[in-house]
Amino acid sequence: MDLFFNELSIEGKKSINRDSAIALVKVYQSLMQYEITTCRIASGDHQKLHQMIQSMPDFLNIRNFYFAFFRSPYESENVEKEQNAYFEHDWLYNGKPCVGLALAIILKSAALSIYESDWSDAFVSVTKDGELTTVRNISIEQHVDIHIPQIQTSEEPELVESDLQIEDKKISLREDHGVDVLMDFSKRLIRCPYVVGVINSLPFNSHERKFIKRIREEGLIEIVLPWTDKGYGIVVKTTGRTWKETEIIGSILMEKYGGV
Repeated sequence: MDLFFNELSIEGKKSINRDSAIALVKVYQSLMQYEITTCRIASGDHQKLHQMIQSMPDFLNIRNFYFAFFRSPYESENVEKEQNAYFEHDWLYNGKPCVGLALAIILKSAALSIYESDWSDAFVSVTKDGELTTVRNISIEQHVDIHIPQIQTSEEPELVESDLQIEDKKISLREDHGVDVLMDFSKRLIRCPYVVGVINSLPFNSHERKFIKRIREEGLIEIVLPWTDKGYGIVVKTTGRTWKETEIIGSILMEKYGGV
């Protein structure tokens, strides 16, 4: 799942104080424990936030994760599927149009705010066409433990199948040792209705003993063939729209293709 940056939390500001920066670092560290690695942000706000943080003397403490965590624009694949739910309604916070807060509601996720007194609460009220509704807000690490387990538990994944025919699913592999083994395996794997294609080979993982090496955003799964001496592996694009859906698809692939 992705978080959505609350652009109102930096509106009218030229800098971020030290306490807010420390809170952001702790939030990121806490989110990593739940394998949440992305916060969507508008391009303009991305540049502004980076400039605000860069002006701080301890900017180096944040730079290590800033560009990996904050991704622009807002419009990911999941957002594009639900964009009408935003454009067809008026979303306001204290009379101001809001984007990040609205997307957090629409995508059943949470907003990420830069910590300050106005954004210190775990829940924030916005209006949708004049009617009051609530959005989950994260600005300190305690908010992460309040929201993320509930979001992940309440998710009811409904897997979708790829609309591609097997012969139309692409397999892209590096010309390297083991390419013949990976090609044979990939041809079997793309028969799964939840697999869109194979987009790349992995570096050798000779010591890896897990079939599913890593679940990534945008429905990507890193798979290693632990029965091969050098640990040949591939990156698979699936139909997973959330981390949970992709995890479930990974379990399906493990059960069906994880043996020799």
